[in-house]
Amino acid sequence: MVCAVVSARVSPNFVEKIHTVRIMPSEAETLDLNVVADFICGACMCLPGIIVAESGDFYNQEIWRVRSILGRDFKYPETIAERTLIEMAHHISVAGRRLIIEPGEDNNR
Repeated sequence: MVCAVVSARVSPNFVEKIHTVRIMPSEAETLDLNVVADFICGACMCLPGIIVAESGDFYNQEIWRVRSILGRDFKYPETIAERTLIEMAHHISVAGRRLIIEPGEDNNR
């Protein structure tokens, strides 16, 4: 699996500035809430701010529970800009995964 993290400054409607983009690959025998949380914590290490992710990424857990698992501030997307950043991170992670799995192939996607 591949995790893409986008660190940015946003206003309610716009992405104002992108500070950092990280791509982190990982292998796991199983995929559960703890594996996902550890993976995201590692990807976000040393980045300031609030972690924003889709509810499905954390198995639809309540926000207070995800905060306690991650040990830092967390929320689900509420604004257009936050949804745009999640979409951007999704596209980056898919592209990174394709590069890892299919290096050198041009799939014209």
